[in-house]
Amino acid sequence: MLKVNQYNCDLFSRRYLDCMLPKSHILLDIKKLVSFSFVTDEVKDLYSDTGRGSIDPTRMFKMLFIMFFYNIPSERELVDQVQVNVLYRYFCDINLDESIPDHSSFTVFRQRLGKERFKRLFNRALEQCIEYNLVDGSHISLDATIVKADVALPSNKRTKENLLSDADKIIEKTFNDTPTQKTSKGNRELPLSKSDPDARWTRRPGEGATLGYSVHISTDSKEKIITNVETTPADVRAHEEMLPLIDEQADNHNLNIKEVSADSEYSTGNVREELEKRSIDAYIPLRDLGDRRGPDMFKYEDFKYDKERDLVACPGGKALHFMRQRISSGRSTRVYRSYKKDCENCSFLSKCTTSKHTYRTIDISNYYDVMERAGLRNKTQRYKEAARLRIIGTEPKFAEAKRYHGLHRFRYRGIEQVSIQAILTAICINIKRLARVVMTRLRTPVFEEAFAYR
Repeated sequence: MLKVNQYNCDLFSRRYLDCMLPKSHILLDIKKLVSFSFVTDEVKDLYSDTGRGSIDPTRMFKMLFIMFFYNIPSERELVDQVQVNVLYRYFCDINLDESIPDHSSFTVFRQRLGKERFKRLFNRALEQCIEYNLVDGSHISLDATIVKADVALPSNKRTKENLLSDADKIIEKTFNDTPTQKTSKGNRELPLSKSDPDARWTRRPGEGATLGYSVHISTDSKEKIITNVETTPADVRAHEEMLPLIDEQADNHNLNIKEVSADSEYSTGNVREELEKRSIDAYIPLRDLGDRRGPDMFKYEDFKYDKERDLVACPGGKALHFMRQRISSGRSTRVYRSYKKDCENCSFLSKCTTSKHTYRTIDISNYYDVMERAGLRNKTQRYKEAARLRIIGTEPKFAEAKRYHGLHRFRYRGIEQVSIQAILTAICINIKRLARVVMTRLRTPVFEEAFAYR
């Protein structure tokens, strides 16, 4: 049965709190500015109308908030710290003589609410940011990062016993229940973790391959508030989550999104076309289509596409003709190739291709017109401003989450639980930002009056 505790502090406890609590602290600012009553409103239907009284869900949520706010490594340690920390008790509305919930209660609480319910709590916290005029909604920046899963990397090495005979290999392949993941080329399978089969292989620059998840966020450019968060297996492409992230926040909070900015991972013709249908200007870099062939080689821009004649003209005046469709990494292109006889006697051959087959291929997007408009938009001053907003808005949020809130590695396992961790981390970052910005606003007029008086 749902039980909501009323925080009633006796005279002795009040005097003790007055002596022990700091005069200024961010948790005190949060307690003053943020109402957590929405927690009970969102979860009350999960509790029975009869039976023994439950632990106050608002109190449980506040304790989880402290755990992720200060990156406390476990529920056991959280309980130990709240037990002796007067400020934590005051923030969570726990009297000095009250007992702390058992650490196992937090596992039950997380499982009872689930990802979708925590997402609703995130939206309710975001609504308070909107009420404090911290979210404008006109410009949204998106980004994604890889977070390591809480697993040991499985080994591909086989023991000597597994290599004794082909029969042993067949038996092992038949009865081995280890999940696998195909590589991007589909030419071999990689073993996944049995402890967290939802985690997927990915390669991080400078760190090699790892098992993990992708965390996708969007931030508002006004006060850098996170407006949406989603967690997927690491092999899900960033651009696949862009439109759902935008549509969800626009519907939930009635945001009039006019511009979005993101990095080149989101640069697909389909995404750009869908954004145009929504009357949203996309400030996204075009993917590097040219040239890793060398500085002295012809670039992609040196080849001119003739849509009416359906061919590509090379710098030597020859035509590249349509050969086939190519779909790779969610990007759909038309492949054009020159005739070998045209290239063999061409004086520009050494600057055009190093292929031993002596011909050149060019990929033209199926969304050519959309990409052309994007190229023109990317030459404007607003594009530079939007890129700056993304760099100072979205990217630092991941640095903050990993450095101060423990999102460099997930502490839970399974897509449901790691999504909850990402959501709680986003809530902490938003509420911390709300407290700092609003308290600065409240203090500024007083400071200005004092300064003028002097």
